[in-house]
Amino acid sequence: MKLPSDALPFLRELAANNNREWFNEHKPRYQQLHSDLLDFSDDLIGTLMPYDPHLAGLEAKNCLFRIYKDARYARDGAPYKTHFGIHLVTSGKRSDFNRAGFYLHIEPGASMIAGGAHAPSPEWLRQIRLRLLHNGGDFVETVTEPSFKKMFGEVQGDRLVRPPQGFTGDLADSPYIEWIKYKSLWVKRYLSDTQIGGKKLAEIATETFVAYQPFQQFLNEAREV
Repeated sequence: MKLPSDALPFLRELAANNNREWFNEHKPRYQQLHSDLLDFSDDLIGTLMPYDPHLAGLEAKNCLFRIYKDARYARDGAPYKTHFGIHLVTSGKRSDFNRAGFYLHIEPGASMIAGGAHAPSPEWLRQIRLRLLHNGGDFVETVTEPSFKKMFGEVQGDRLVRPPQGFTGDLADSPYIEWIKYKSLWVKRYLSDTQIGGKKLAEIATETFVAYQPFQQFLNEAREV
């Protein structure tokens, strides 16, 4: 499994020429790269599937994000994203952020692997908080495990100053109340251009996915309560 060799060069050039004229001139190049990225996404799914059978059946076309920006959110007026994104989520929908998936972000100087509850729905967040209330020890053990911390550092996410509604009174005395205050919980691991474009990417993706699995499972199992 190796990232297409033109991925980073194309993105660098696109960042310097983010306009329709340049993109249209290089459309055949992008189309070839898009095809190569679909193959790469298939390889990524195949590499990680032995560690999570739930990935079976995912199709690369449903995991690779479009390069075209949504005009509603393109505040700078630039029509194209300057990164590629691949999101492996068991629902098979790349835009499904209402469950913890495995996200690979490809961008010169800013590539990363990330995952978690980045923007959970109110119901999923409530379920996560309930699971933390009753099984927070398992979560704390996962995120404080030395190899996990070495891989991802601290858990990311916005959090409340005070306990959320429904977790006040005696519940606010929970030893896990600081975790319950989180409004989102996710982790990331930055990759250098050498790592994302190198021959060891499959090894890096695998070791990251294996370390991430207990964190992902805790969040997703909260949905099933």
